[in-house]
Amino acid sequence: MSDATRMAGALGEVPRALGALLAAEMRMGRELLEAMGLPIPDLKRAVRRKAGCCDIPPPCWMPRPLGECVSAAAACERGCVRLRLTNCDRARRQVRVGLVRPPTGWKVTVTPAAPLLGPFERVTVEVCVEVPQGTAVGETHEMLVWVSGCREHYLRWTVRVGPCGCATSCHEVAVDDCPDYRHHWYDHFYCERGCLPQRDGGLVPVVTHA
Repeated sequence: MSDATRMAGALGEVPRALGALLAAEMRMGRELLEAMGLPIPDLKRAVRRKAGCCDIPPPCWMPRPLGECVSAAAACERGCVRLRLTNCDRARRQVRVGLVRPPTGWKVTVTPAAPLLGPFERVTVEVCVEVPQGTAVGETHEMLVWVSGCREHYLRWTVRVGPCGCATSCHEVAVDDCPDYRHHWYDHFYCERGCLPQRDGGLVPVVTHA
């Protein structure tokens, strides 16, 4: 006699009774939703979707992406990105912002480049590039806007040169520079709780002017 057979004999009708009880509760719940005119959820689809929820995110020490944005500007005009930096910590912290590998000859301004934020303070940092006169229409340059504070963040920024454009093509991106004190099941043993150690210039060279 197998272990499964012996277990079934010991439990008797308990598994069947539990199954019938669960089916009755689900039927009552469905009837209640129908009576209230509410949509009935597809439990099978929800279970299938839930099965893919446990993907392990990037390690704690990896920079956090801020997404991508595309600016259009003509020669002698500017493209800008505004970062709304928020210090989510109760400690004062300096955040450095810069542009990595801007096109040669393009003027870059970062204002302010290294703001000092008090607890839970917020500041707007503007990163701009000026397209030089004579730049060919159709040129496209992809750069990284780098933010180094409690965490490392990066924004993938593309500037396209067109025959005409706005006087100032500008996007606004929110950056929540927050410590993470929660221990996740997927964390490595060396993950820092709170903010990462402050580095001089971050993980990559940060250029604040061309």
